[in-house]
Formats: sequence, C-alpha cells, structure tokens
Amino acid sequence: MRKSIAAALATATLALGGSLAGAAPAAAADATQASDVVSAAASSTASRAICYAAHVQSVGWQAAVCNGSVAGTTGQARNLEALHIATEGTGGLCARAHVRNVGWQSWVCGNDGTVIGIGTTGKNLPIEAVEIKVGTGEVAGQAHLSGLGWQGAVSGTYIQVGTTGQARAMEAIALAV
Repeated sequence: MRKSIAAALATATLALGGSLAGAAPAAAADATQASDVVSAAASSTASRAICYAAHVQSVGWQAAVCNGSVAGTTGQARNLEALHIATEGTGGLCARAHVRNVGWQSWVCGNDGTVIGIGTTGKNLPIEAVEIKVGTGEVAGQAHLSGLGWQGAVSGTYIQVGTTGQARAMEAIALAV
C-alpha cells in the first residue's frame, strides 16, 4: 500500500511543486525525488503510513520520507517553508500550517493516498507550527525549532507541533502513524 502513497506523493510533488502560494514551476530535481520515493516505497508493505516531503529555505524540495524519518534540516538554520503530506490506512488526514506573517492557514484535507500541501514557497516565510488530524488511529509528531531544538513528541488523532507567537521557525519535522 505504501507504494501507492509514495508514488502519489512523488507525482503530486512534481505537479504541485510550483503551485503552493507563489512558488516557481517544479524543477528537474523533483524527478530525482520521485524516483527516491518510489524506490523507498517499494521496499515497504506497511498497512498504515504517513509520507511527507519538505520544502526547505535555500534548498527547495527534499526527497520524501515516511513513518518517523526526519524531513527538513537541523543545525543549518534553514526554515521549513512547506510540506506535502499523504497517508495510507488512516482514513485520510487534514493539516494546516501556522506561517510567519500569515498566521494559521485554512485546513486542507485529503483521503488516503491523496497528497495535501501546506505552507508557502517562494516567499521566504517559515512554518512555525503544524496541526494534523487523522480519520482513524493516531498520528505522532515532533518538531525541531530554531533556538530550541527538538520538542517533545505528541500523539493522538489530532496533534499540534511547533509554536505560535514566539517567532520560532520550524526547521525539521518527524511524523509517524
């Protein structure tokens, strides 16, 4: 099942790479990301999965990762600006980001296997917090914040990671189901 979610994430990242608020068109580097996602997914048979790709300041879109792996960077002072997220076996998900100078974005929802995008690209606006809801079971998350490091992990059918009102950019995130 994870192959379909990772393939969907790769395809959507290619197609949507430039469609998040003000982003440039998808780059050729996204083709490498798609190949990496499909290869990683082919080796897993998990019935529940969450896969995500991060858009990082001055880096662009990173390769997608799944189930507890870190997306983003630590120790480089690079902001997380956008995320593409997809699930399998959770009954779908909804997510939204708190973006500096914007505040909370609207909720974006999708069924299992559907990639959703939160945050912005091309505007140099960091994500400061993320909220995620899953339809069934639990999701767990942990955020790495500028000036603070890794926050404690949280889990539930609804989670919030990061901070609001502190001007602390999220630099990395790890999610699991």
